[in-house]
Amino acid sequence: MLEYLKEIDWIGISSLAGLSLAVVAGQVLFYILIKRLFKKIINPFIINKSKHSFKGIKFRNYMLLTPARLLHIGFFFSRLTMYALLLISLYVSVTLLFSIYPGTRSFATALFHGLLNPFLSIIQSGIAYIPNLLRIVVVVVITRYLVKFAKIVMKEIEEKRLVIHGFYPDWAPATFNLIRFLAYAFMIIMIFPLLPDSESTAFRGVSVFLGILLSLGSTTVISNVIAGLVLTYMRSFKLDDRVKVGEVIGDVVEKTPFAIRIQTSKKEIVTVPNSTLLSSNVVNYSTSGDEKHGVIIFMPVSVCYNVPWRRAVELITDAAKKTEGVLHDPAPFVLIKNLGNDASDMELNVYTNEPENQPRIFSELNKNIRDLFEANGISMTVPKLIDVVNGKTD
Repeated sequence: MLEYLKEIDWIGISSLAGLSLAVVAGQVLFYILIKRLFKKIINPFIINKSKHSFKGIKFRNYMLLTPARLLHIGFFFSRLTMYALLLISLYVSVTLLFSIYPGTRSFATALFHGLLNPFLSIIQSGIAYIPNLLRIVVVVVITRYLVKFAKIVMKEIEEKRLVIHGFYPDWAPATFNLIRFLAYAFMIIMIFPLLPDSESTAFRGVSVFLGILLSLGSTTVISNVIAGLVLTYMRSFKLDDRVKVGEVIGDVVEKTPFAIRIQTSKKEIVTVPNSTLLSSNVVNYSTSGDEKHGVIIFMPVSVCYNVPWRRAVELITDAAKKTEGVLHDPAPFVLIKNLGNDASDMELNVYTNEPENQPRIFSELNKNIRDLFEANGISMTVPKLIDVVNGKTD
């Protein structure tokens, strides 16, 4: 009580007022210095740095952040830091003002602990989390180097510098993607229990929600990805192969984890999901035959009975030999498939190394057959074109 009475005399009041003015003056001076610091030094430094270091952030061919956006982000964090410093200094100034007067010192103590306790709690939690943080760092570093090692090995296999019996070079990219996916999935499983508050109800709720979304929305996606992997290891086809899937015949121009794109002879792009490919018969004309014999393509030819069948076979074979893209060795051959009411149904079989040019070859075959028959005075029914199949002869 005596101390309080001493502090409320004129001398005490003067000293209290002087201390208050000093705190206010210090706050104003700090405000001016901070404003000038950011205006005269930090902001010009960000501008100068942007001219030399802000090149933008790209993801493949897409510019995620342009240099102008990076500059705006730099200014945003600059203003955020400045306002944070000003708020902290104002909080400290108010606490000091309350601590000057005996009647408000309890408020000053509460404000001081209100600012100090959260920082102490954060520091203590950070120190306690260091062992888990080190474990996370070790797991991440090991995973990254394992993925890099797998990438190097798969690259060597893909470029045929490293040969492993039974492991084909075209398996390397898909195998690397599979290893990378499994490695990162295992990393997430290892890290998840080490995250802060991983046992909290909110964290578990978010995990369950994400799991439900994944299970409901990704059934088709996952089935296509798995089908794509199976097709890769089955080696059914590769890029630029001429294939037939259902009624679609064309060249494989793109392979993705979810589907392939086939370009037909009409330059149409047909997208076929991997799951559809896995459940369909895929005919690959590019890998079915060898370089010498190629593949067999065939077409039907109907010949009237008034034409000797041996003569018809001879003319049809000669027409095939005159067609560009048809191999002479092995020679074309004709099969008599059916004896109809009005004509013999024959089948012309030819070997070719150009299965991608089937429409042109069939067109030339029809032209040459008709020319030879007309040149020999033989009437015939119009040849019919059917779907082409692949095969070999003994």
